[in-house]
Amino acid sequence: MSCTVAVFKFDPSAIEKIEAGESFPSLTQIQSISTVPEGFPSMYNTCGRICVDPTGRFVLVSNRGHDSITVFRILNENDGRLTRVGWCHTRGRTPRHFAFDDSGRYLIAANQDSNSISVFDFNPSNGLLRHTGNDYVVPSPNFICVKTPAVEFEK
Repeated sequence: MSCTVAVFKFDPSAIEKIEAGESFPSLTQIQSISTVPEGFPSMYNTCGRICVDPTGRFVLVSNRGHDSITVFRILNENDGRLTRVGWCHTRGRTPRHFAFDDSGRYLIAANQDSNSISVFDFNPSNGLLRHTGNDYVVPSPNFICVKTPAVEFEK
């Protein structure tokens, strides 16, 4: 992958036409936006995971090479255009994967080449990430899956 996120437009009515055998789906690119700061050599970075936050208002992308997570705010639900909120260093090398906890309050990043997992607070109102100070040694982490255990209360 390059160091960009592309936003495409898709016409939902095309699905009916496809089912009727009348046409094939088409995507129209409406935006391409960099995931790394201007001046950072793109040859030293590849994008990893991309996801939408639990509120549906932000898109996050991991940068393997820049060792960061880029946060974009979705400007308009109708066309999906993005604006960059910022970058957050993952406190390690090669962020292979990241995931939100069930509450959407925390983001956990797997830094594969530094053998670490780092935890960040996620602010759902502005999309900013802040390191919590919690880092864990894990040999070559490459996937994060968060499951909050069920809590049983005594009656």
